[in-house]
Amino acid sequence: QHYYITNNLRMSQRKNTLFAVACIGIAVMTRIIAKKYFKNPPSNDIPMPTESDFATAKEGKDIFFYDLGGTFCMCEWKWSVADYWSKVISGFAFNFAHVIGTFEFYILIGNTKVLIIAVFVNEMIEELWLTSGYWGFTLDPPMDMEARYDSLIRDTVCCFLGIGLAHKFGKVFKVKPIVKAPIVFAFDSKNPHSITRWAKFTVEGIALWQITLIYNADLGPHRFNPGNILLLVAYASTILVICYWNIDDFPDCTRRHVITWHLGWMVFSIYLFLFTIYPSFDSAMYLIFVVECSASIAIYWTDVYFRNNVNGIQQQIFGNQQTSKQGGAGHSLLEDETRNLIPLSCYKKALDMVDNRGDEKVSMEGLKKLAADLHHNPDPSELPPSKSEYMTICFKTLIRIIIILICISQPFLWDGPQYKRHWCGNPLVMGFNGCAKYHDEL
Repeated sequence: QHYYITNNLRMSQRKNTLFAVACIGIAVMTRIIAKKYFKNPPSNDIPMPTESDFATAKEGKDIFFYDLGGTFCMCEWKWSVADYWSKVISGFAFNFAHVIGTFEFYILIGNTKVLIIAVFVNEMIEELWLTSGYWGFTLDPPMDMEARYDSLIRDTVCCFLGIGLAHKFGKVFKVKPIVKAPIVFAFDSKNPHSITRWAKFTVEGIALWQITLIYNADLGPHRFNPGNILLLVAYASTILVICYWNIDDFPDCTRRHVITWHLGWMVFSIYLFLFTIYPSFDSAMYLIFVVECSASIAIYWTDVYFRNNVNGIQQQIFGNQQTSKQGGAGHSLLEDETRNLIPLSCYKKALDMVDNRGDEKVSMEGLKKLAADLHHNPDPSELPPSKSEYMTICFKTLIRIIIILICISQPFLWDGPQYKRHWCGNPLVMGFNGCAKYHDEL
């Protein structure tokens, strides 16, 4: 028995090492290839002007070298609210990466609160990173920040869209988080609290994050971005590696269930990144809203299909969810005792329900009864949708179709030049800058 346990542990360690090396190897090779063959456009290498080039600066006064507001260059001496919102909506800076980034980390940890905090911490780190002489995690020059107009509003909206999509996706496909807090000193890969699982999460998260950083749409809309093909292929390949690395780590899930949610995750990432290869919209934000709405509609009706086929496709994917709740004629005493046990998740849901009602106290008997009801009553996701649920789904679908139609029209777009940086936020185009006095020449 000791030999059997030791041998299994060694095989598990070899498997973990092999898949960790595969994830890291894909990420490293992707970054090397992207850096060598898919560099930023040459126009981004135009040297920045010096202070002597500021012809419109007031004499005798120091000026702030970069117009971080990014709305109007200082030679116009005015602020336009309309142009501010136009610039927030326009641009292809790093928007898609924010969507897929929060989506992937929700799949890995399944905790919305942690991700919301992480979004704002990430934006703070990006700005603090400027003190090192670089901008962002791609180590770009700081003067690139304004030309791409790195908007906090845009970044956080994209992040929240990714979280929302992942939440809907996780609910329909019953995604289980890779890790859970707190961390315990254990090496069981089937325990989400163990060091092994947290090590897996770290490797998988860093690999996907580093691959996402090669995203580049600096050429702007209606331009071919071959580097994003590499991004799509590398990202999808890494998810496949992660799938087979995690496949035996969820004892309460069938292998088909684990494969299904990883393949669904891969399909979503491919769908998202396809739009970055040749952006067909003038604004990444509008394009992202179209992607989010169309993906949400697909998730809504996939859920309807699953719930209407509980004994068909859902049974094949998720297995028999009610096995522990139904006893046959020959069930054993152990099965009786197991059926009477109430999972901790039901107690947590019961506590949330009590808290939402505003109750300050609850008896142990009352809490146990509420948890038992949650445990023994059928899961709504395993029942066909009611008429009211159908109406809600149809209404949500209609709202998203309306949003898609609005986004296709692309209102409030910034019609000035983008990318190819210039000190005032309007880039160098055909040898001229984008300031107001050169608009006629452009």
